[in-house]
Amino acid sequence: MITRADLQRIQSLPDNAMVLMAVVNDNPDLPENHGTGLQTRVKVKMQEAGVPPTPMNQVLEDLQVARTHHGKSSLYVVGEAFFERFEIQADLPERFHYGRPLKSLLDSILEQMPTVAVLAVDHEWARLFILHQGELREARSEENVRLDDGDRWDTMVSGTRHVPGAPGAGGAGRGQPGSGPRSDSGTDLFEAREDAMRQRFYNAQVESLERVLRALAIRQLILVGPVQRVAEFKAELPKTASFEVIGETNVVGGAGWANPAEILEKIGPIVEEHRRKTEEQLLERIQEHGVMELERVLEMIQQSRIYQLVIPEDGSQFHLYRSHNREVPYFTGKKDVTESPLDGSLMERVTLEEVLPDLIDLYGLEVKRLHGDCAKRLVQEFGGIAGLPRY
Repeated sequence: MITRADLQRIQSLPDNAMVLMAVVNDNPDLPENHGTGLQTRVKVKMQEAGVPPTPMNQVLEDLQVARTHHGKSSLYVVGEAFFERFEIQADLPERFHYGRPLKSLLDSILEQMPTVAVLAVDHEWARLFILHQGELREARSEENVRLDDGDRWDTMVSGTRHVPGAPGAGGAGRGQPGSGPRSDSGTDLFEAREDAMRQRFYNAQVESLERVLRALAIRQLILVGPVQRVAEFKAELPKTASFEVIGETNVVGGAGWANPAEILEKIGPIVEEHRRKTEEQLLERIQEHGVMELERVLEMIQQSRIYQLVIPEDGSQFHLYRSHNREVPYFTGKKDVTESPLDGSLMERVTLEEVLPDLIDLYGLEVKRLHGDCAKRLVQEFGGIAGLPRY
């Protein structure tokens, strides 16, 4: 897992440092990673990326080491005086970069692993899990207050009343003749008390959930549990909640005994489906209101008229030109522009991935990456890059 301290350390690497940043899908369960397949594939890709022999050999040697705790992918950050590997519990597309620190690579990795809250709930238990970087961890477990001896079902039911004047039921007391038929008031009382306690339990959980998710800045929630109980709990959520319920499912054993591994298996497709739908909706917004084509997008970005930039998951496939003078920044997609029209400084060819941090800092952009089929549509139908205008 990549911690906040790790992120800060990588983001603070000097801009002029020469660093290898690589995402390797080293999942041992994949057939293509068996035998020497993993090392051979990674070596070829690093050679294609122009990685020097020293950092290349460090990575290849590390891949040969058998590890007891192993993620599905690894992020390598290798410099002249440091070597770091971060294990990630997700199958990520492989990427290799050597040169100035590609700090936007971290954002692209984390965006593929959204942080989601998972609440396993029924009338007895509410267990809160947090899905973070592909790992599911239990954050809190609370049990509903049980009925005490004075509120037990048999105590309540034994106190049933009788209707005076009717034959056939025990009446004034033990051994005395009946005075009327029994009523179900004791059973009704028990059920009413049980419903009230469940309602209080749900209300308390909703209030606590809102507070916790707001503090953690989590905006997506998945509910796990029996259909009826999930529906009851969902009905208590306020319309103004700071989070969105993106899916519901159930697991064997109920909320109190649910296996986290089973929960993780069930919620994976829900998270993926929600991301796909969200990206499709974003493409619809681009089609209706967006700006397309690289030069037009760059022009409007530099006029501060774009608030959201939409790109494929790997921005290194797109090249543009940036002025050498960082004090007077200028960006263009035109190959024939050799000097900045602002101050005459020379232009250098860079990838979109390299300039993303500058574009974000200078113009306050929010960057959204599309994946899979949505990324292909962005390239084929919209030219590979798009922006949503402020006005």
